[in-house]
Amino acid sequence: MIETEVPKKNKSSFEKLVKVIRQRNYKKATEYTYLRYNLDFLLFADKPAEKVVTKDIEKYIEYLRKKKVSSSTIQINISSLKMFFEEVLDMNVFEDFRRPAREYKTPKVLNQKEITLLLETASESPRSHLLCALAYFGGLRVGEIIRLKWGQFDLSKKTIKVDSPIPTQNRTVVMDGELQKILKKFEKEVGTEKSSYLFPGKYQGTHLTSRNVERLVGDLAKSAGIKNQVTLFTLRHSRAIHQLAEGKSLEDIREFLGHKSLATTESYLPIRKNLRPQVRQKHIQDALKEIKKKYRY
Repeated sequence: MIETEVPKKNKSSFEKLVKVIRQRNYKKATEYTYLRYNLDFLLFADKPAEKVVTKDIEKYIEYLRKKKVSSSTIQINISSLKMFFEEVLDMNVFEDFRRPAREYKTPKVLNQKEITLLLETASESPRSHLLCALAYFGGLRVGEIIRLKWGQFDLSKKTIKVDSPIPTQNRTVVMDGELQKILKKFEKEVGTEKSSYLFPGKYQGTHLTSRNVERLVGDLAKSAGIKNQVTLFTLRHSRAIHQLAEGKSLEDIREFLGHKSLATTESYLPIRKNLRPQVRQKHIQDALKEIKKKYRY
C-alpha cells in the first residue's frame, strides 16, 4: 500500500479508487502504480478530487515534463488519472484534454559479437544460458519465459507452446538447433516434470520474478564487457533485427515475435511514426537496407 498519507479532503474519493482497483484484481505492481500516481496528482492539485478541472491536469502534466519525466511514464500517469476521474468519480475532466503524443525510442540492438560474448558468459550457468537463449533464439518475452513449464515443450516436434500473459499473443514457437542444444544441457542438469516451472522461484509453486531475471541479465552483460544496459527485451529485439539483416520479411518477424499487428513489428524499425503511408513505406525500405548493411553476418 502507499506510504504517503492521503489528505483528509480526498480520503473518501481515494477509498473508492482503492475499492475499484481491488475488485479488478490487478497485479500488486499495477495497483501500486495507479494509487501512487493518483495520490501524487492530488497532492500537487491540493484540492478535493471532486473540484478538479481540466486545467489542473494540464498543469500537472507540464510539471512532470519540466521534471524530465519520461514520455511513457507520463502516458501511464494520464491513464491512471483517467481511470480515477472517469470510471470511479464519473467526472469528464478529460473531455477537452489533449493527450500528448507518445515519444518512441527505438530499442538498442546488440551486434553479433556482443551477442556471442553475452551467450558465452551466460554458458557458465545452464540456467542463465537458457534464459538468454529463449529470449534471443526463441524471441520470447520475459513474462512468457518466467511462466514456462516443461509440459509446454514438445521435444519430438521441436516446438514450444507459448502461453502469454496476453491470450491473443499465445503461439507455437519452433526451436532452432542452438536453442535445442542449450535446453538439453539444462534438462540434464535439473531433470523435468511436466507441471513444474523451468525457472522455479524461492517458494514452492512459484516462478522466478521478472525483476530477478532482468537483474541477472544485466549482470551478465556487465561481466561480458557490454556497456549498454541489456534486458531480455534487448535480446528479443536484437534477434528480430538480425533476422531482418539475414533477409527475413517483416511478416516472418511478426510471426516470430508473436505480434498481432504488423504495425507493432514496424515500430521496431528506426522510422518516424507520423508519416504519410507512401513516405512511411519508403522510410521502412530505407531502414531495412540500413539494417542489412549494418548487421548482416
